[in-house]
Amino acid sequence: MSYFSQTINQSATSNSVYTRLKYYSIVFIAFLVLLPVPWLALVIVFTLAWHGLIMWSYKTEPMKWLSKQLNAAAKWLAKYMLNDERNSPYLFSLIGIGIFAPTLFILSYWYQSKQTHFNWYAVMVYHVLNYGPYFAFFSQIATLIHKEGHAPRGLFKKPFKFLNKFYGYFLAIFYGHVPEGYPMGHMRIHHKYNNAPEDVTSTVFYDRTQASRFMIYLFEFMLFWTGISVAYHHYKDKRIEDCKKMLRGMFIFYGLIAVVMYLNFWFGFAYLLLPHLSSIIFLAAINYTWHAWTDPSDPKNIYKNSITIINGQYNVYNEDYHVEHHKRPQTHWEEYPINYEKYKDEYAANRAIIFQDTQAFAVFFMLLLGHYEKMANHMVDLNGDMTTEDKIALMKKRLQPAH
Repeated sequence: MSYFSQTINQSATSNSVYTRLKYYSIVFIAFLVLLPVPWLALVIVFTLAWHGLIMWSYKTEPMKWLSKQLNAAAKWLAKYMLNDERNSPYLFSLIGIGIFAPTLFILSYWYQSKQTHFNWYAVMVYHVLNYGPYFAFFSQIATLIHKEGHAPRGLFKKPFKFLNKFYGYFLAIFYGHVPEGYPMGHMRIHHKYNNAPEDVTSTVFYDRTQASRFMIYLFEFMLFWTGISVAYHHYKDKRIEDCKKMLRGMFIFYGLIAVVMYLNFWFGFAYLLLPHLSSIIFLAAINYTWHAWTDPSDPKNIYKNSITIINGQYNVYNEDYHVEHHKRPQTHWEEYPINYEKYKDEYAANRAIIFQDTQAFAVFFMLLLGHYEKMANHMVDLNGDMTTEDKIALMKKRLQPAH
């Protein structure tokens, strides 16, 4: 059990002033992390508007033709560049966002340096452009940093091996990710324990029926995302090399932010630190959702501690098949839906929580707002024997904390 989960449980039963002070301190810091939310809400509105404006173009014949040509070009390049040709879509972000994001950052620095006063309207334009329509650029890069962390041989073959850290060490900077966070934290800890009590991002000790518990989880996830709890975990387990790698990633990331803030405080804050805080909020919400439904009596059962979304409305490289991702993490993402169908009997036997025709963020907000009936309407009953009330009862049972 983590220190912070212990604090939560103790605060519920203890009258100790010290224990409650620790609890409220954690809540206060989590609140500070959430301060960018109004800004982010405005950014999201603009990215959605951008998405709406360009959606019509995808249905036109010229765009269909262009898309076909680009896909063919990516598949051709993949033969020479990638260890697995099925990953050809990765090349769009490598080339497109790989050029766009740093160029936009440099142009923004040049523009702000010419202004007599720091221009926050320009910051808004930067964030909207950098995140992309409907957050497409952010979700692409976040997912590919994740995929890169799952590729021990690297994504690229010779003579392109120098690109194997491109997402995690270069593009990560523009989207608030600390280098080495995925291989050292996500792979070495999260996938080792699969949300079990030993996992530093485990949801298992939180009462997820209470929206306020996400505030505490956010603080715990912040310690993970910044690398603090990851480095400490490896140090405690005497995995000194892993600890050093995590500390190196932290030094590079926070060192860069410190240098830029020294040169131009508000630029460093708005263009590097703010995206970092934003990524903490977004990915804490996502991870919390993936693992909110964890059976307190069987927390190490992957079918009972992760969820699946089929026919997802925002399914980037099949990340919605989260049970498959944990059950068979080295399986290629194209095979997740195939394996879901193959092992559907196991999902049914374990009463796995499966949603359909929705997306992770929608599930997250339904959970926080307590809209159980809405969630039940999206829930898939593989056994065909549950009423709406049965679904709600199962969901609430899986949301209870383990003891």
